[in-house]
Amino acid sequence: ATRLLGTQRGIPLTGLTGGLVSSTAVTLAFSKQSRDPAYSSAASTLASGILLAWSVMFVRVIVMVLVVNRDLLPALAAPLAAMAIAALAAAWYLRGRGGTPQSTEGIPLTNPFSLTAAAKFAAFFALVLLVVKFMQTYAPDRGVYLVAALAGTTDVDAITLSMAQFARTGSVSIAGQAIIIATLANTIVKAAMAGVLGSAEFRKPVLAAA
Repeated sequence: ATRLLGTQRGIPLTGLTGGLVSSTAVTLAFSKQSRDPAYSSAASTLASGILLAWSVMFVRVIVMVLVVNRDLLPALAAPLAAMAIAALAAAWYLRGRGGTPQSTEGIPLTNPFSLTAAAKFAAFFALVLLVVKFMQTYAPDRGVYLVAALAGTTDVDAITLSMAQFARTGSVSIAGQAIIIATLANTIVKAAMAGVLGSAEFRKPVLAAA
């Protein structure tokens, strides 16, 4: 979708397509762009693009769960849908409040199908599985939550997949709560990123929506 639609056809579209690959990359790029004088009047629009990317991330987690382990869906559907709807509502509100320009620079997204990206993800996924198994043995409840919070600060996909595997033999409730914790941790990190790197006009709507 990103190849077909491009990442320079408007800030909202860039947020949507970028969120398919990495909402963190979108947050980082838009936060930096908000300090560019050329985007000084488009702070709200940039914030809207970030929130659209976040909403795509929440939906992406639901889709992964549907594919890997549907038993987790009842525990995740309501909270993740609520997060996605809240982000979409805030993005819609901010969309019409920003000035020009409506276009944006390209987002530095890595190809998820490249061998290097796949190898890095596989290594991280294996590490998360190993730590989760260790915590399942020695700290069966709170230990898994700690792993989810730490893993979620960098990547939501790996912990989502590992928890989907965990739920096949372990507690579905714990797995669902761990995924929610990971998505919240990831959102907090991205909000902090926007707060530290973004302009004052950009920072306020992002942090308010978060």
